[in-house]
Amino acid sequence: MRRIMLSIVAAAFLAAAAPAAAQNAPAPKPILTTIDKVPMVELYDGGGGLPYLGSTTSYNAGDWEGALRTYHDSGVYLNQVAQIDTLAQRAIDKGDRHYRVQYKHARAAAKHGNGHDGHGGGHGGGHMPRKPAIVLDIDETSLSNYSAINADNFTFGTNSQGEATNEVGVAIPSTLALYKDAIARGVAVFFITGRGEASRPHTEHNLIAQGFDKWSAVVLKPAGSTLSTVAYKSGARADIEKQGFEIVANIGDQYSDLAGGHADAAYKLANPFYFLP
Repeated sequence: MRRIMLSIVAAAFLAAAAPAAAQNAPAPKPILTTIDKVPMVELYDGGGGLPYLGSTTSYNAGDWEGALRTYHDSGVYLNQVAQIDTLAQRAIDKGDRHYRVQYKHARAAAKHGNGHDGHGGGHGGGHMPRKPAIVLDIDETSLSNYSAINADNFTFGTNSQGEATNEVGVAIPSTLALYKDAIARGVAVFFITGRGEASRPHTEHNLIAQGFDKWSAVVLKPAGSTLSTVAYKSGARADIEKQGFEIVANIGDQYSDLAGGHADAAYKLANPFYFLP
């Protein structure tokens, strides 16, 4: 199914890459790249991300408060996020339809004694295809913490440090729409976040309050874990695959949400507010 998903991602990308209307500066368009051999869709400016400073630690955008407030308040931020969410949703829909065709063929083959009624690689011959799933990051992917970020003048201040326990997250509309579409189709949804396990009650309550009220699992970082974000999140995705799922889309605002493989395609959302390795 991975080859199929690559063609689906490419087709969805091409469908949405039409030239933008003339304006003072060209609007960034989606491009198809790769991250650890996984196809990745992002805007050509790095998804509205901060400049690459070669840092191995987190940093914020505290020197550009005025420009960032304009970027957010003008609606450009949510529009750029929606560009990539829309492509992800198209790929999820096509992946789900492909799964249903595979499933129907596998059941027919098993009924006639031509295959095995068990989970396989999804390549025909009666093997049952893996169940489609998506992975969503939480902060600045599913929930926007902009009120805290703005209050801290785009530094990692006390408001940002308390955003999980204060449940300040507001649903990002295009991600919520993608999520609801996946749920309606029966596609499994997994949240994988860098938030610590201790924040689970607040995190789940905030998700539910903002409309993300069903999931297969919310994965939070275990207390005392020393794993890097890439190792932790890619390991969590590997665990999902071991449960018989195929991750047709992995969606996040940081490259560390997407690196490490274990997904058919990755979708990088704009986040000019901070960088997390």
